Amino acid sequence: MCEHTPVDNPVPLAGRAKTLRLQRGIRPWMASLIAIGGIIGSIYYLGSGYLIAQMGPSVIILYAIGGLVIWTVMQSFAELLVNVPRQGNFISHSAEFISPTWAVGTGWSYWFNWCAYIPSEAVAGGIIMHVFAPQLPVVAWAIIFLTMITILNIIHVGGFGFVESTLSLIKIIHNGVFCLVAALIILGFVGNGGPVGFSVLFPPNSDLFSNIFPAGVFILISNLALILVNFQGSEIVGLAAAETQNPDKIVPKACRQVVYRILRVDIIPILLLVMILPYSEADLSDSVFSLALSKYGFTEVAGILSFIVLTAAFSCANSGFYGSVRALYGLSLEGMAPKIFSRLNKQCTPMYATLFTLLMCWAVLSMWWFSNGEGELYLWLLSVSAFTGAICWISICYSQVVFRRRVYERGYSKQDIKAPAPLSPWLPLMIGVILEIFALVILAFNEDLRGSLYLSIPAVAVPMLIYYIGIKTGKISGIKIRHEDEKPFEELFPEKHNTS
Repeated sequence: MCEHTPVDNPVPLAGRAKTLRLQRGIRPWMASLIAIGGIIGSIYYLGSGYLIAQMGPSVIILYAIGGLVIWTVMQSFAELLVNVPRQGNFISHSAEFISPTWAVGTGWSYWFNWCAYIPSEAVAGGIIMHVFAPQLPVVAWAIIFLTMITILNIIHVGGFGFVESTLSLIKIIHNGVFCLVAALIILGFVGNGGPVGFSVLFPPNSDLFSNIFPAGVFILISNLALILVNFQGSEIVGLAAAETQNPDKIVPKACRQVVYRILRVDIIPILLLVMILPYSEADLSDSVFSLALSKYGFTEVAGILSFIVLTAAFSCANSGFYGSVRALYGLSLEGMAPKIFSRLNKQCTPMYATLFTLLMCWAVLSMWWFSNGEGELYLWLLSVSAFTGAICWISICYSQVVFRRRVYERGYSKQDIKAPAPLSPWLPLMIGVILEIFALVILAFNEDLRGSLYLSIPAVAVPMLIYYIGIKTGKISGIKIRHEDEKPFEELFPEKHNTS
């Protein structure tokens, strides 16, 4: 029998039913670890090597810009979640404040985001395993990884929770150990040389601007889409907090904390990394953190850290597969996908959604034979995930801007809004919408990444086109924007009468 209990895990569903629940096996301590470690994937360990090689120390500025984007998104999301609670979360918000057609594109692109991200992590795992066991090609290791992910996600969800929380803990320990060793190298307490200090970051008798921006300033924008992949999954923390008993206080706190976690767990290690590793020595062949430690004689520790990257790749792919299946399940509940995808088997698993998602993941991985090797394919898949994932964030920010405008039109002020997003509407519009759209457009001018647009644009446009034609022809009746127990916007904010 399927359980009829509240959802207690941070799964990015596009919608959730009250009467039929997926079976849950995730404990609170597991959810906390998943929330912290879930945003650390192979893009952080491998992709950062590509970014550092491309742009040098200015990668820190890029991370800071990405942090500003996710801070803006999470503040906007908190305002929506608290003031207009919807079981369909940002999908329902998009339908209510933008348009149902756009909401369909947002929902399906969010699902496809994970379908691209999962194979990218499998490829990352293949790259690392090829370092340890070069007898097998990278593609063979990638197939093995995706097969393991498939098997794990067919079994009971309790296995997912235990494995994912354990792997998240390992990733957090990895970053802590690296920060400690890197700091000791900088100070000269360990390593095969004297104190490094700022000598790597700012070599003597060199031009300061050229050191920080060896490839110019424009490259910050051309690679912004890739950096955003590092922060994807942050919105899941907001979704989980929205289901607590006191969302008015918990949601804003959780959305703020996820940004602080990114600062501690993501950005500080990168800062220490560029202080000990010249950008000319970074690449995609291995974990950039392992390359840095090997340079200073820590070959054994570097080998251990390289192996830990496998846990990062497997962890995020595992989590992404689980989330993508539940996202498709939610789309079906909201009327945005065929009803067959919301059917549960005896183990309370949406098996049809699982099989369809699995089929798409394997289809995406098959793009290997149309690419020029694992490096190009890895970057393609990351940029596909960046494009489709950013659609979700753009929708959140623009929905918040429209919500705020409608609230003001009904006679309310900022003081009447719970957890108001700072500097709205200008910050959400400029950072959360315009800057992100610009970053996605720039993908077309990046030779390494433009091939991803052949998958990214159809992932958004095709579902919108199908829905639009279906509505016009009467083949589709519409989507569920609001559930029966949810108050409409007009009731949440009844129009104030002007008494002056």
